[in-house]
Amino acid sequence: MHLLLIRHAETAWNRGGLIQGHQDSALTARGLQETTALLAALAHDFPSVDVVYTSPAGRARHMGDAIASHFGCPLSVEPLVQEQSFGDYEGLSRVQLQRDEPARAEALFSTDAAFTPPGGESLAAAAQRLLSFINNKLAATSHTTCCVVTHGHILQGALALLKDGNIDNFPRYAQPNASYARLSVAPGQCEIIQWGIATHLRHLSQT
Repeated sequence: MHLLLIRHAETAWNRGGLIQGHQDSALTARGLQETTALLAALAHDFPSVDVVYTSPAGRARHMGDAIASHFGCPLSVEPLVQEQSFGDYEGLSRVQLQRDEPARAEALFSTDAAFTPPGGESLAAAAQRLLSFINNKLAATSHTTCCVVTHGHILQGALALLKDGNIDNFPRYAQPNASYARLSVAPGQCEIIQWGIATHLRHLSQT
């Protein structure tokens, strides 16, 4: 099975540098453009998509709805692929957290996947959620091509585990909004073919 792990398009909180997690915000004008660009890229490279799974967050569901509508396939909301919960840090700016709690901010975003924000969950736990969905549910299906619309931080952790065999280098696997990774999935096997695919976004304005 071809599996596409897709990050949602840009939101107002992404643009403002705010920590979202299980919270949500509206797509920006650029985010709408990113959605259109991703759809065009997928339509060019994949003749069909069998099913789309999406995080419950509105920003992910917007992308999931767009893909499912374009390919005429089912859409399923899947809680296991939602973003890491950042607990008490949700709604704060990254700049504010780095100023007020620099050691915790560094652990959360750069150095320690086991760090658990107050009231939240660790990246290690979140990444295992996503991988358990892939390995325990998707791998057993007969789909040819499947899309999973998820989030930036949980993707970093999952990709690090798949690519490196451990999660230590998770910052390396940061992906821009509306980018995606291609995986090959079968029972007992999950392999990254390519990650950080974002060439379809190059023509978009940076403003």
